[in-house]
Amino acid sequence: MGDLLRLFIGLVSLIGIKAAVNDRFYPRYHLAPPHGWMNDPNGFSYFRGEYHLFYQYNPESSMEPGIAHWGHASSKDLFHWQHLPIAMYPNDTYDKSGVFSGSALIEDDKMYLYYTGNVNYPNEQPDHEQFQALAESTDGINVKKYEKNPIINAPNRQPNIRDPKVWKHGSKYYMVLGNSFENGTLGRVLLYASDDKINWEEVAILHQSDGSLGYMFECPDFFELNGKYVLLFSPQGIEPQGDKYRNLFQTGYIIGHFSYETNEFHPITKFREIDHGHDYYATQTIKDKKGRRLLVAWFDMWEQDYPERKDGFTGQMTIVRELVLTHDNRIIQKPTHEANTVRSNRLRTGKGKVGDAVTFEDKAGEINIKGDSSRDLEVTIEGEGSTVKISYDARNGTVTLDRGGNDGVRRTEWRPRGRILKWRIFVDASSIELFCGEGEVTFSSRFFPDGDVSVRLSSENTREFAVSNLKRTVCLSDDDD
Repeated sequence: MGDLLRLFIGLVSLIGIKAAVNDRFYPRYHLAPPHGWMNDPNGFSYFRGEYHLFYQYNPESSMEPGIAHWGHASSKDLFHWQHLPIAMYPNDTYDKSGVFSGSALIEDDKMYLYYTGNVNYPNEQPDHEQFQALAESTDGINVKKYEKNPIINAPNRQPNIRDPKVWKHGSKYYMVLGNSFENGTLGRVLLYASDDKINWEEVAILHQSDGSLGYMFECPDFFELNGKYVLLFSPQGIEPQGDKYRNLFQTGYIIGHFSYETNEFHPITKFREIDHGHDYYATQTIKDKKGRRLLVAWFDMWEQDYPERKDGFTGQMTIVRELVLTHDNRIIQKPTHEANTVRSNRLRTGKGKVGDAVTFEDKAGEINIKGDSSRDLEVTIEGEGSTVKISYDARNGTVTLDRGGNDGVRRTEWRPRGRILKWRIFVDASSIELFCGEGEVTFSSRFFPDGDVSVRLSSENTREFAVSNLKRTVCLSDDDD
């Protein structure tokens, strides 16, 4: 993209944000919509020297998802995101009720975008139908839908078959789709194959619920990691079990072995939640030019009436994380090294004691804590009207994030590897991301403090308490409403 065009688009985007969005909860370095509603990440890809991220977008209102469009942003470093024009509109017969989620395939210097077209039928049963469709872009900005869409018709007016993730292996192309079967009572992932990217055939049921994993599998992803295969998806309808599955909908993974000869996936683990916070859903991954498996997720949750809605925007994305699979088949999520590009001045370092507190300059910062793994630890992140306490219980081997209010507690088992407990915490105007240890446990939760945001130590167990400001990558003026 030319520098002049980038500058023009950036100015237009900032003007739009200023006109529509209150600044108090708008993220400083996370991707959020310029205004309106954002949910699932779509079409995450690397094309012509930039990362591209599309997303489910309602440009008309921040109060509801509305009829989904595809919003679009790009970045050279995964943190400085540039808003681009809307990529796709719901303006064809097969997607008039929503351009639903999908993925990108980059080949022959072209971007192929696969997505689900949704059509609603009010007062009928089933009340909607879903089709798989294709669009293309040669410049990464202008998108043209395939003239012979849809490429996969809804079988028997199937109401819930969506979210295609497409990749290439050898000379063939593969697609996974989320699906609900048995009259909408059980979820599954279907595997399709193609020789030409256009004509697709269902070749396997990759995995399906036995009743314990809910009624619908959304946003499936399937990829190799450290010699094994990861089925990553967002099941709907899992009942809470103690500290597990406390959110309305979950996101997690199953590790297994897979053969492209037989198209059979053989799980070797049970389903595990990939994040333990309140707000993490609809993940999407890519393998980038550096060979990293990168992940991004919607940093929100359905049926949450968060106060940002009244400020002109809803939803944001997590920071992009790098995935690693351990020898015991657990996924580690690590902030990418590009996180260093938004680090600003160091506010404090050295050992800490109870009551030590630091205030961020612009509600955005990074906290690094080291403590003794045999002792409890607690830190408080607070602003006017909102407090989050993060604590480690050494005796029981648990980490807890408590943001207060109704359903405020999220907790999971975790013990540090070795004698040193390490936490890395990213704070943005309305979000907290906690990485425990090397990233073997993460919590992603929203919170909504007015005014300044501070971090305060609530225990003595701190060998290191380092706090830095993080830069703002989208600027709004001080006189925004």
